Amino acid sequence: MPAPARMMELESQQEVATTSVIVTNTWLRLLAAATSLAAAVVVATNHQQRWGIRVDFTLFQVWIAFVATNLLCAVYAAATAALMRRLVGRCWLHHVDQLVVNLEAAATAGAGAVGSIAMWGNEASGWYAVCRMYRRYCNVGAGALVLSFAAVLLLGFACAQSRYPKTPAPSYSDQDRRRQNP
Repeated sequence: MPAPARMMELESQQEVATTSVIVTNTWLRLLAAATSLAAAVVVATNHQQRWGIRVDFTLFQVWIAFVATNLLCAVYAAATAALMRRLVGRCWLHHVDQLVVNLEAAATAGAGAVGSIAMWGNEASGWYAVCRMYRRYCNVGAGALVLSFAAVLLLGFACAQSRYPKTPAPSYSDQDRRRQNP
C-alpha cells in the first residue's frame, strides 16, 4: 500500500506564514491598545457642569473600574505587541489573552448597563434619567463605550489567532529524522 501523500511546505513559505501571523497579531494588538487607551482617556477627561453640579467619572464606581480596566488592557496589548515575535506559539499566551478579553468585555458591559440606566432611567426603581440634563456627558460616554467595544473585538481576534498559532516546522529534513530514528 502506498504511503499517503503529504504536502510539504518550503522553508520560505513557512517563514512568510509565520511572519504574516506575527504582523497581523501585532497590528491587532496595537489597534486594541490604541482604542482601549482612547476609551480610558475619553472617560477620564469627560465632565459637564450644570447648575453648579459637576458630573465626571469619579461619581460612578463602574466608570472608575472602566478606566482602570481599559488602561490595564492597553498596557497588556502594547506589551504583547512589542514582544510578539518571542511570544508567538507560547501555549500560555492564549489563556492570558482570554482573561484580558473577558476583563475588557466585563468593564464595557458594566459601564454600558450603568450608561443605559443613566440614559433612560428606571422609574420603577426610582432611578431617573440623568442624560436629560447632562446630554454632552452621556454622548461622550457612549463614544467611549464604542471605543471599548472595538478593543474587545480586536483583542478577541488576537486571542483567537493565539489559540491556533502557525509555528515554523523543525528546520531539519525528513532524511535527518530517519537517520536519528533508524
